[in-house]
Amino acid sequence: MFPLGLDDLQGYHPQQVNAFVQRIKLQFDDPSRDLMTASIVSSVRFDLIQGGYQIATVDQTLAKLADTLEVREISQRIIRVGKAGVLEELTHNLQVISDILDQKPSEMFKKASNGYSKKLVFELLDTVRVTRGKLISPSAFEIRTREFGRSSSGLSRVEVNEFCSLLASAINKQSALS
Repeated sequence: MFPLGLDDLQGYHPQQVNAFVQRIKLQFDDPSRDLMTASIVSSVRFDLIQGGYQIATVDQTLAKLADTLEVREISQRIIRVGKAGVLEELTHNLQVISDILDQKPSEMFKKASNGYSKKLVFELLDTVRVTRGKLISPSAFEIRTREFGRSSSGLSRVEVNEFCSLLASAINKQSALS
């Protein structure tokens, strides 16, 4: 299904990835099922084994699937409750994003040993802004697949990941509403 890595490199456990992708396929085949959500796809973790699936390839595919599922979920919510509910969520998301962006860089995210590189995180933040109620940023896919490296005196990976998920979700809501 995905390319295998070299025998001496670690990759994702193929059986776990295949089983997970099969569940996603079942969800796509029957959208009324409740097997999988975008947030589940975005947060999945697999065991690493020697010679497993290439990590970057699997991560990119899952990021694209998460965006597709999220857009579908948003569209279904618009059909069920109308645009007003999604617009309210988007407005709240944009306020949270603005509040974070308005903070001093040293206050945005907690410091963490073995965290993300401050430089790489701040490079992303330099491309994000909220102007007149509109989010300007890279695509949801770019946000989900962005590499932040590692740093012994970096930023909290959990907090940065949560912020990136919030950004991607806001981008998809904004897109669905336009």
